Amino acid sequence: MNKKLIIWIAVIFLGAIIIGAVWYAAFAPKSAPQSSQTSTTLPVSGSITTVPPSSATSSQAIQTVTLATQTGSSVTANDFTHNGVTIPDAANAGRYLLAGNLGYCPSDPQKCQAGSSTNFNIFYNSTEQSFIIDLSEEPIGQTRLDMEQSLAATLGLTEQQMCSLNYYVGVTRYVNSQFAGKNLGFSFCPGATVLPK
Repeated sequence: MNKKLIIWIAVIFLGAIIIGAVWYAAFAPKSAPQSSQTSTTLPVSGSITTVPPSSATSSQAIQTVTLATQTGSSVTANDFTHNGVTIPDAANAGRYLLAGNLGYCPSDPQKCQAGSSTNFNIFYNSTEQSFIIDLSEEPIGQTRLDMEQSLAATLGLTEQQMCSLNYYVGVTRYVNSQFAGKNLGFSFCPGATVLPK
């Protein structure tokens, strides 16, 4: 009986995904062709600053953004929305995918892929200035370490600065039912959940 129930749930789930994809393809707004110039506006709450290059860094100026913290102060991070890897989430205005896959581009999966990560997704919500991170592969302890390394490099922040961000690190019950529904935190932050590696 359980096997049949699982099969029916899988069929219903797959059907919902297919219906959603067809709906999206039929009713999604068609975007205008992108020009070869980069947008001059930053779709992230906060401010953008151009830092002049130093002789020790590359010859290009570094763009930065200001991110709110849990205490109401702010930190300055690399501009991750214009780094050539992050993609806007067309289905959710103001949301960006820094790493992973959006999962709703069946006809062109590359349009939904940010970076090479397949074991985690990192989203940024510009309205709330918060990061939502999904660990999507076991062992989740190692997946979290991989994600932390990727996010730190993308943002150019220290561990202490990362701990101050508004963020949620989670896992679905399909990946790990023991830790589902909890904010696991960054492994190096106070109060983080210890995960098996």
